[in-house]
Amino acid sequence: MKSFFVIFFIISTSSCSFDNKTGIWKDASNTPVETQSIDSINENNVTSRFEDIFIKAEMFSEEIKISENLKLNLDSPTENKNWLEKFGVKTNNISNSLYAGNKILISKSPKLSKHTTNESIVFFENNLISFDHKGKIFFFSLDINKKIFDYNFYKKKFKNIKKILYLTVDKNILYVADNLGYIYAINLNNKLLIWAKNYGIPFRSNIKIVDDQIFAANQDNLIYSIDTKTGNKNWSFSTSLTFLKSDFKNNFVVDEINKNLYFLNTSGELYSISYDNKKINWVLNFKNSTLTDNTDLFLSQPMVLKKNNLIISTEKALLSFNVLTGVRQWSFPSNSILKPILTKNYVYIFSKNDLLICLDNKTGKVLWSKNIYNNLDKDLIKKNINNFHQVGLANNQINLFSKSGYLALFNYKNGNLEYIKKISKNGISSEIIFMKKNMFLIDNKNKLLKFN
Repeated sequence: MKSFFVIFFIISTSSCSFDNKTGIWKDASNTPVETQSIDSINENNVTSRFEDIFIKAEMFSEEIKISENLKLNLDSPTENKNWLEKFGVKTNNISNSLYAGNKILISKSPKLSKHTTNESIVFFENNLISFDHKGKIFFFSLDINKKIFDYNFYKKKFKNIKKILYLTVDKNILYVADNLGYIYAINLNNKLLIWAKNYGIPFRSNIKIVDDQIFAANQDNLIYSIDTKTGNKNWSFSTSLTFLKSDFKNNFVVDEINKNLYFLNTSGELYSISYDNKKINWVLNFKNSTLTDNTDLFLSQPMVLKKNNLIISTEKALLSFNVLTGVRQWSFPSNSILKPILTKNYVYIFSKNDLLICLDNKTGKVLWSKNIYNNLDKDLIKKNINNFHQVGLANNQINLFSKSGYLALFNYKNGNLEYIKKISKNGISSEIIFMKKNMFLIDNKNKLLKFN
């Protein structure tokens, strides 16, 4: 039955697209994607090697107090004016956000959708843009606390398929890639569809835009460069396929200073690609070379970048690489279960064994580590606050958020607990965003909460 559905899906989507006025599909593209001209990637003299992340040392599990004569200094908090893509910026890393810090709920929206909403959120010109599992994109105005527009690209025959959309905004245009293999562009000024293309295989990555190129990857680990104006393919590059699927999705980071794109795929390969001259700089493989591609499962958190320091967090280790050479600078045996925070001088991680850890980002040395539950009331633990799903730095404090709605604040200098409270009685379903000195999240009732 599954085979029949796959065949039917491929046949039915290969020649369908949209009507430009209504958003209902007609002809997928005047030029089929497969026949469009493709520039090749230059693979000459590429440095490629296996990286041994199967470190023999035991996973780090100690609590370490900071040295009395060591004084930590953070990057100054910065105000985020918009939130135009997953993780906010092209480097996937905001070192320290500016926030009013009162932690007071100042507004709650009506229900954004009667269907399940997804964690992907972008903000553009004081409007929230997100979507539900039916594929309906909605626009919610923060100024009037009201939904002002919604749009559904999808035909009724796909109404029973859960839609997963990947969103980003660039130059007043919303770009959307989905798990049906479509990518399309919506003009945010007039809310009209500009173009849409069917690439056949479901997309499975965050998307990045730079120099009028959209970078996205599908579930087969195929990288695309797509023209922002037409949706046509500039070039594509195939990386190793994995047959075992996990929660980890293909992940991109953009280095605009060096004009490089970094791509970590579900097979455990890390590529450095010059998007300026379409040349592969180097390739690293994090999978054990003694195992077959089809049997071992690669797990990781999203990459983060600051200056020339790229941090990779796998289930075996945290690793630091020089982005220009691909040379490993250090490795640390810990399973970071949340996306790390990278500042000018430090890396902050939250590990599987409940340790909040601060590392020197030049050496990988532990400056301090703290088991967060040693400072928590046992009654709170019993209420299941331990399911933390995001860590961030705001106003010089480490913020840990749990899916059940708790916020815990820790001192960045030593890891001491300074505050804990349930800020959302209905839990948290979205990424938590700091923007214009406020904090935003969507709860499990599909309502947008705004804190000052």
